Amino acid sequence: MGIHVGCVVTYEDTFMLLNKQWYVGRALDNRAGGFMIAEVARMLQENKVKLPFGLYITNSVQEEIGLRGAQMIAERIQPDVAIVTDVTHCTHTPMMNKIEQGDVAAGKGPGVTYGPAVQNNLLQRIIDTADANKLPLQRMAASRFTGTDTDAFAYSNQGVPSALISLPLRYMHTTVEMVHKQDVEDCIRLIYETLQNIKPGEDFKYL
Repeated sequence: MGIHVGCVVTYEDTFMLLNKQWYVGRALDNRAGGFMIAEVARMLQENKVKLPFGLYITNSVQEEIGLRGAQMIAERIQPDVAIVTDVTHCTHTPMMNKIEQGDVAAGKGPGVTYGPAVQNNLLQRIIDTADANKLPLQRMAASRFTGTDTDAFAYSNQGVPSALISLPLRYMHTTVEMVHKQDVEDCIRLIYETLQNIKPGEDFKYL
């Protein structure tokens, strides 16, 4: 394509599809998450899927700067289970440290997180669903908190079984954020299939 080391590259200041496989634009964190859950709702409706439980699909933004939409949603709805989606750093981005922040690559599938706010039985259901549908997964670990709205749901009310499905993203919080098209499609499919693998009345308790 005539591109070599030393070439100067700039991006268009609009949303674009780069090289037929990368979505590029400003504020994909977390408009991508909003798009993915909207696509799940569309697929459920178009495929006439009748879930045996009530499903709320909600969106909140900017938890990093103190907005508490997820906390209010959790208190108002009082859900029995919460599946949260957000972006995560693609640590193959320049100036990211894979030793400190884990090895997560855009284009290699959605990420799932292990951590205190994540209920392991619900997480295992997501992993089993990915395996059954041959969807790629990447694994991440969080120590005290996930840094996403998963924490708000997990610790709300009397505790809500919660899990996090993340979309790897390059250049987070810039005007040229970038996600892989296949990762977006795999995240959507993973949430869609997982919802159909949850039975009414499940509490996901360990005992």
